[in-house]
Amino acid sequence: MKTMKQHCRSASALLFVAGLLPSGIAHAKGPAAAPAATPGTGAAPSAAAPAAGEAQPAQPEVAKSASEQCSAAYERTQTEKLSGHYVAASASALECSQLQCNSAIVQECVRFYSALEAETPTLVFSARKEEGGEFTDVRVEMDGKVVAQTITGRPIAVDPGPHNFVFIHAKRGLLRLSETARVGDKARVLQVTFPDPNAKSKSTGPGAPAPRGGVPVMTYVLGGLGVVALGSFVYFRVTGVNDYNALNDSCSPGCDPADVDPIRQKFTLSYVSLGVGIASVAGAAAFYFAGRSGGPSVQASIAPRSDGAFAGLKATF
Repeated sequence: MKTMKQHCRSASALLFVAGLLPSGIAHAKGPAAAPAATPGTGAAPSAAAPAAGEAQPAQPEVAKSASEQCSAAYERTQTEKLSGHYVAASASALECSQLQCNSAIVQECVRFYSALEAETPTLVFSARKEEGGEFTDVRVEMDGKVVAQTITGRPIAVDPGPHNFVFIHAKRGLLRLSETARVGDKARVLQVTFPDPNAKSKSTGPGAPAPRGGVPVMTYVLGGLGVVALGSFVYFRVTGVNDYNALNDSCSPGCDPADVDPIRQKFTLSYVSLGVGIASVAGAAAFYFAGRSGGPSVQASIAPRSDGAFAGLKATF
């Protein structure tokens, strides 16, 4: 009986050892293999998956993003140029000309960039002093945006079209300028001249009378000639009429031609004197008013004729 009890105890110990041995062996060799995925719970995690918190590589996503950026830059290049924004179009063409872009897109963008470089206008700013010399400490604004903090002499690319420029100097104020940039213009100089603050003002105020010049010399010359010519007209006319009346009473109609010719000559000289006098007075008046206003130039001409004289007056405005 005692022997049977010992035998039972030995058998129980063997069974216990047999039941625990696989667990002990598995624990000694390392963690158990991952259990298979059960239906509805998704795929089982891979044995080679990185530990939690470790950075995950994203190479495929980066390559896709770069491709999208290249395509978007290529589209912007065309739309910006059609809109007249040549500077922005050049920047987009340069962006899609990089090596990471598709070779076909790169070729097109390089072609676009070369054409835009040739067509985009560039401007060079210049600021001078009225008394002589140049300024460099001048800020330049274009359409309300600062395009140059100082004047460097280097060309600046701008979009074609009309622009409003403001040149600002700390001590001499600002000057405004409106210019149109044209396609293909290269290094076109935009220059302004700041007035000398120490110079005396030569311009008159809004309500001040305009300065008037003196009496031109030709006014005196033609006026004097006109007075003499009109005096001659009166003399020859009066004496001619008196001589004519005397002959008409004494010998008409059979007067001696030698007596008649001097009378005809006096009448001719009276007509010439009258023409010269009128032209001279008109020329003197024209020169006077032209000299006072600083306006048109006047030329007077007198030419004798067989039956009198021809007087001309020419004004150039």
